[in-house]
Amino acid sequence: MKKEKPCPECHTIMELKKTTLHFEREGFYADVENVSAFICPKCGTRSVPGKAAINIGNTVESLFKSAKEADASGEDGVSSTFSGISFHRVAT
Repeated sequence: MKKEKPCPECHTIMELKKTTLHFEREGFYADVENVSAFICPKCGTRSVPGKAAINIGNTVESLFKSAKEADASGEDGVSSTFSGISFHRVAT
């Protein structure tokens, strides 16, 4: 992975750091923590490298699809089968 990348907004050299990505779709939200991303120290723009961005996007979209289906199939007219999911890698 490249170690340096210019910011697409202000052209400052971005730094490779960890960040949390926030997603929201149709009343559901998801946070993906400890994502390696290029972050601009000047304007704050974030850029997740190619394959990681695709993998995160696919995973989050799948999660939202599953949450929407579970919410729509609530039993006895009760929606919101669950209110949240938290998924973490256990520290070793």
